Amino acid sequence: MIIGSAALDVKNSNDPMLFFSDNNIHRQKLEDYREVFGKSAATLIALDAGESGAPLHLLEAERYLSEILLDPEHPLYIDYLTALGSATATLPAIGYPTEFTPLEDVQFLAKEHPALSAYFFNADQSATMIILSLDHTDQSDPALITAYNEQMDLVMHMRDKYPTLQISIVGNITTFEAMREAFELDSRYLFPATAFVNFLVLLFAFGNLRVTLSVLVIAALSVLLTQGVAGWSGYVFAAGSASSFSIVFTLTVASLIHVVHAMGQRQRRLPFQRSYTIILSSFRKLTVPVTLAHLTTAVGFVSLNWADAPAFKAMGNLVAIGLVFSLLLSLLVAPIALKSKRTELVIRDDRIRATSRWFANAWAAAPIRNALIVSALSLAALTGLTRIVFDDQITNNFPSGHPLLINIDNIADAFGWSHSVDLVLRYGEGELIQPQAISDVETLVEWIKTQHPVGDVFSPIPLIQDCFDHRQPPFEGPLAEAPQKMLNYCVRTSGRSNDDSVGFFANDFTQLHLKIMLPRISAAGVRDLSAKVEAKTLEMGFTPQNATMSGVGVMSAYLSEVNTHNMLIGSALAMLVVSLLIGLFLRSPILAVLSILPNFLPAMSSLGLWVWINGEVGMAAAIIAAVTFGIVVDDTIHILYALARGKHTQSRAGIRKILRNVTPGVLTTTLALGLGFGILMFSGFEVNRQLGFLTSMTIFIAFIFDIFVLPGLYSLLKGRR
Repeated sequence: MIIGSAALDVKNSNDPMLFFSDNNIHRQKLEDYREVFGKSAATLIALDAGESGAPLHLLEAERYLSEILLDPEHPLYIDYLTALGSATATLPAIGYPTEFTPLEDVQFLAKEHPALSAYFFNADQSATMIILSLDHTDQSDPALITAYNEQMDLVMHMRDKYPTLQISIVGNITTFEAMREAFELDSRYLFPATAFVNFLVLLFAFGNLRVTLSVLVIAALSVLLTQGVAGWSGYVFAAGSASSFSIVFTLTVASLIHVVHAMGQRQRRLPFQRSYTIILSSFRKLTVPVTLAHLTTAVGFVSLNWADAPAFKAMGNLVAIGLVFSLLLSLLVAPIALKSKRTELVIRDDRIRATSRWFANAWAAAPIRNALIVSALSLAALTGLTRIVFDDQITNNFPSGHPLLINIDNIADAFGWSHSVDLVLRYGEGELIQPQAISDVETLVEWIKTQHPVGDVFSPIPLIQDCFDHRQPPFEGPLAEAPQKMLNYCVRTSGRSNDDSVGFFANDFTQLHLKIMLPRISAAGVRDLSAKVEAKTLEMGFTPQNATMSGVGVMSAYLSEVNTHNMLIGSALAMLVVSLLIGLFLRSPILAVLSILPNFLPAMSSLGLWVWINGEVGMAAAIIAAVTFGIVVDDTIHILYALARGKHTQSRAGIRKILRNVTPGVLTTTLALGLGFGILMFSGFEVNRQLGFLTSMTIFIAFIFDIFVLPGLYSLLKGRR
């Protein structure tokens, strides 16, 4: 009760930084950028009139919205706004005070001034963009929900006031609020559906409602205690970490399934024994494999600490803590929960035993042939790993009809882009304010615009050119030949981060940042573009330290790739520790080695199968080996334990008899876990869909491996023990 009392105090956040460690190079680039330019997030609001030429009602709406965002006294003002980019906000920077510039003049200025047309209007001036730079320090769920509601209130107010305009909004807060809603829907519907599937499987397998409910109650208690620890810790978990609790639930159910089937087996053999004796004997018999299964599963999840993402580390540690509670509850509380003085303990598992006999007989009919077929199919699926492509763009996690994607597509249709990544160029003192340096920037910008699928590049060049055009006399030559004094003036009055909304230059003019505007593309596309741009800057004489690609989009593009490489080490260590534990508990080095193949290969085969079907994987791929290895090793342990304790295992008939006894528990566990995780494939969030598919397929493939491959390998190696 003390531990569980904090179960409702679990803190969650959609802060993207929870997926990147402090020493992640892409996070460091972003933090360096923020330290200089001070912009941590951006929200885009697009106003689309559907008719060209900057119509007056479009300009009226833009000015009205800008005035709201510039007025701290207005009820809809956003107090964490750090800078505003809009045509209205930029007018004073080009010499036209807003209060003295009528909308008719803005129509003319939008055509003649690059400082307006290049940044805030699309090509035919049928739509305008307002860019909000935000610095929301509180990244907790309640604070972000409030921030999202504030932004949506502003947008809904504009839609009501200007119904003829199409108004779209995208940004970090709206994106991560969509993520939170997706996870919340999963918690509300899919995770209870997982529990219901487990209920149906257990009821089918045991034929006893009281036993089924007792198992589910024990599993729910393990989740409650895990949530309590999470609440007491005060740690802020990524929203996706909520799946940790369903994992603890299903793993607790899996451990008790084997015990209940052992009770049914003993009941049939010794029908005269009392329920108390049957329960006590069954738990005594399976204490070793249950303890070993919990330990090895915990090791698999603890190996997530080798991931680069703090969110994955927290998830692994949380599940490992939950498994400690699961073990204590399974061994100390479950025997009491299963015993009843009012009713006799009756396990009606005839149906699951009949199915299990079919698998045992199928193995015995042709053990070598079946093993070869299963191995060949697994290896064929494994070849899909050669085609793997990591894609972690957050927007790819939502279905096509999601409001977030509709807004993104609306903006992309109007402007040719919907989000941005940043390029930061660093110079020595005084180098940037030189004609040749500005000319090189112009050359680089034009080159980037030619790269597919770049929609545009926001740079200070239009501002500088606008300044040249309106000097007396105007300068009309190439930038490399601009007069030093004129250039110095135009650079220092164009795009400085502390005095207008564009903010291209650092305050000391030693750094320049360009925004590369992109449509919705894959993570592979972002990585490819980043590599091309950084290679181009190397050709121009910049060092890798002085020309860096940055932004949340760039970080996300490398998320799975970085974590998967790190997790190779973690998974390898987990396999080593698990094998040592199996060898120690079962006192057999051969069984320790034998446990690796049927647990690692299914995870890789399911990942390869996903690649063959879909071609791209995201966040789930980074942790699938560690997560599923910890789950599927349980069934391997029970089979190896039964084979190690069994008699006549040198003969086909002896192994078939052992399989008939142990397979009911293994099959029920497979159905409960496989179907339970399979429910996640109905999630509205791509990460959960991938995790559901990969986990359930791994569990089913591992079951086939354990039944048709593992016994044959055991019999071959038994003589060498």
